[in-house]
Amino acid sequence: MQWEYSSLPQSLIDTKAIQWKKDKLLTTLLLNRGFSDEKGVDEFINPKISDFRDPFKFEKMTSVVDKILEKREKKEKIFIYGDYDVDGITAAVFLVKVFSEIGIEVDYYIPNRMEEGYGLDKKAIDFMKKRGCKLVITVDTGVNSIEDVRYAESLGIDVIVTDHHKSTKDKEDDELLLLNPKLSETYEFKYLSGAGVALKVAQGVYKKLNADKEKLYQYMDIVMIGTVADVVPMVDENRIIIKEGLKVLRNTKVKGLMYLLKYLKFQNKEINTTDVSYFISPLINSLGRIGISKMGADFFLKNDEFEIYNIIEEMKKSNKKRRELEKAIYEEADHKIKKMDKKSLRCAFLYSKKWHPGVIGVVSSRLSVKYNMPIALVALRDNIGKASCRSIKGVSVFNIFHTMRDKLVRFGGHDLASGFIVKQENLKDVERIFKENIDEIKAEQEKKALKIDMELPVEQVDNRVFEAMESLAPFGLDNPHPLFIDKNLSFDHIKKFGVNDRHFNGIIKKNGRGYHMVAFDMGHKINELEAKIQKFDIVYYPEKVIYKGEEIIQIRIKDIKIKDDFYEIFTK
Repeated sequence: MQWEYSSLPQSLIDTKAIQWKKDKLLTTLLLNRGFSDEKGVDEFINPKISDFRDPFKFEKMTSVVDKILEKREKKEKIFIYGDYDVDGITAAVFLVKVFSEIGIEVDYYIPNRMEEGYGLDKKAIDFMKKRGCKLVITVDTGVNSIEDVRYAESLGIDVIVTDHHKSTKDKEDDELLLLNPKLSETYEFKYLSGAGVALKVAQGVYKKLNADKEKLYQYMDIVMIGTVADVVPMVDENRIIIKEGLKVLRNTKVKGLMYLLKYLKFQNKEINTTDVSYFISPLINSLGRIGISKMGADFFLKNDEFEIYNIIEEMKKSNKKRRELEKAIYEEADHKIKKMDKKSLRCAFLYSKKWHPGVIGVVSSRLSVKYNMPIALVALRDNIGKASCRSIKGVSVFNIFHTMRDKLVRFGGHDLASGFIVKQENLKDVERIFKENIDEIKAEQEKKALKIDMELPVEQVDNRVFEAMESLAPFGLDNPHPLFIDKNLSFDHIKKFGVNDRHFNGIIKKNGRGYHMVAFDMGHKINELEAKIQKFDIVYYPEKVIYKGEEIIQIRIKDIKIKDDFYEIFTK
C-alpha cells in the first residue's frame, strides 16, 4: 500500500490557526480535509440538532405525516416493517418507541432472512392484516416491492415506503407514498441510512403535532447505531445523528443497551464509532444473519431483565456461529480465487451449496478489499441462489444487475453493495453477463493509498492530540481517521490473534519506553520471531482503551513498513 504525505506550507497553517482560533495540530488536520473558511469549520466541529434539515423538504412528507396522524386520530394500528439488518431493525424500533410516546397504536414486523428474504412479503402482509393492521410503514426496505404494496392495498391496508436503496424501476409510481433521499429532487442530502430516513418521518410527525422534541431525541442512540452500521458518509445530517447519538448512549434509556454495555464492559468508557461498528453492531446483526431477526428488535423494546439477558446470550451464540461460518466460507472462496489467473482476473463470481446466505456479504466485502475487485458470492439452496456482491470505485454492480433483471427473481442495494436472488437454472447466464459487463468497464484500478496527515512521534501523543481528534470525530466514510507516521521503531511481545491469525498486538519500544499497540487485518505482514530484530515505520492513530481496569493509550496501527537495512545483512 502506498503512503501519501500531506505537505502544507507552514505559513498557511500559522495564518489559519490564528483566523480559526485553533491550535496548529487541529488546523493542519482541518486543512488536510479541505476546509477553507471559519463558517465551514464551525459547522463541522459543532454539529447541532438545530442544524437538521426540514423533513418537509421531502416531496411527499406532508402526505406521509397526514396519513400517520389520520391513523392516530382513528386509533387504528400501524405496523412498522423493517429489514433484518442493524439499520432496518434500529429504524423499526425507533419508530415504535417515538410513535408510542405520542399515543400511536404501533406494532412491528421483522422478516426472517432465511425464510422470507428481502423486501415486503405477502405472507407477512397477511400476518399483519390478521392483527388489525391498517397502515404499514416500511423502513430500510420496500422501494422495489411495488407488487407487495399493491397486494396490501387490495386488503385495505395503506402503505408508506421509506427506504434509502436504489430503485430497480425506470420510473416511480406517482401514487406511491415513498420517502427516499436518493430519489428525491428536493431533499438535498442523499446519504441518510434507513434509520436516518425513519428519523425524518418522526421529525415530520412531531413537527406537525408540535410535540415535545425531547421525547423524539431521547432515542437518538438507536438511530446512531443503525447509521454507523450502514457505513454511510460521516457528513451533514449523519454527523449530527452520530454526535448526538453517542451522547445519548452514555445514559441510554434503552434497557437492552444498558445490559449490553455492561456485558462489553463499556459502562465507564467514552464510546466511539469504532466501538459501535466492531462490538455493538455485530452482536445485534448476528441475530439477523444467523438467528431470529425479530429478536434483534425485541432487544431494544423489552424491559424484562430475564428476557434481555436471554437475548444477549442468544446474540453471543449467534455471533460465535457467524464467525465460524465466516471463517469457513472465506477460506474456501479465497482458495478458489488464489487458483485463478491473476493477470486477467477482473472479478470473482463464486457459488456453493455449503454457504450460509447470512454471512456471504461480510466475506464478499473482505475479499473485495483484499483483491481490489468486484466479488459476487452466491449461496445455493433448493435450486435458488441468494447473492451478496461488493464492488470497487467505478464499477456499479447494481447497474450490472439492472441490465439482466429479466434473469433475476429480485435484486437491490447500492452501487458498491448489492444482492440478488436467482433460480439456479439461470445462474450460469447471470455469471456470464456479470463477467462480460465487468470486462467492458474501465474501472479505476487505483493503487490503495494511506493519506498521512503529519509526522507525530508516539511519545508526543498527549491530550492535545486526543482533543483535536475528538473535534473531528465521528470518523468513517468521507471523514477518515487522522493518520500519523512514526519511524524506526522496535516491536516486542508480538502476538497474533483472531480468525486465521488476522491481527496482531504487542509493544512498541522507543527510547526506553513501551507503548501498547494493535494492528487489525495485518497478521500476514509480520513474523513474530523476525520482528524482534527488525525496525519499522508505522502509520497509526492513537486511541484510549481500558486495560486491566485502567484507561491507557493504545497505538492503532494502520500499516507498517519493515526497515530492511540491518535485517538484510543476515538474509542476503
